[in-house]
Amino acid sequence: MTKQDAIEKIEKSLAGGAQLITPKGKTYEEHLEEACRKLFANLIEPCKVSITSACFPEYDFSKYQNSVVWGIAKSENHWLLTLDKEAEFALGFGEEASNIMMLGFSSPDALGEWCG
Repeated sequence: MTKQDAIEKIEKSLAGGAQLITPKGKTYEEHLEEACRKLFANLIEPCKVSITSACFPEYDFSKYQNSVVWGIAKSENHWLLTLDKEAEFALGFGEEASNIMMLGFSSPDALGEWCG
């Protein structure tokens, strides 16, 4: 996966809408624009990651543990993960790509997953 592939995958997800909780004092559109800006500012050159644990393993943990997973955005120890060749995204945590804990849920909503 290239960075351009990741951008296109995120853009396709955004075209389908984003489920965001809008903070008090902002409109949905303002929050959406700001969240998009932050996501694209934190894009990285995609790297394969190893999912080693999950906060809620009963959901999508096994799917991610047994698939090719890419880290495509990173801010401190928060990662936006995506499955290879699938329109699925998840939030992960970790310092190293070799040891990522995922929240446990995933969806086709890249921005919603990134924002947690």
